[in-house]
Amino acid sequence: MKNLEKIIKEVKSSNKYKEGVKEVRSNVKGSKLIIVSTSLSNTDKQFIEEHCKELKVPIYYYGDNSIKLGRLFNRPYRISTVALKSVADEDVSALLENQ
Repeated sequence: MKNLEKIIKEVKSSNKYKEGVKEVRSNVKGSKLIIVSTSLSNTDKQFIEEHCKELKVPIYYYGDNSIKLGRLFNRPYRISTVALKSVADEDVSALLENQ
């Protein structure tokens, strides 16, 4: 969890992320990591998983719902999925190892 919080803090400061299903669906290409909450619908989840597999973008399955993911980003609303654009490869691999 510490790795995820560190990654989110860095991404928020550089403003290099897209949040929400529509934004993530159109921004899978060029992303370093996709974060998916448990609240994401199965159809959207399948679409994102297929595109990530094609483009070799790793997916992190966040273990909580969209409300808690929104709170991690200090947002007053739900965030079901996030595309991170600029994340260090070491941070991504460390996060995925702990998944």
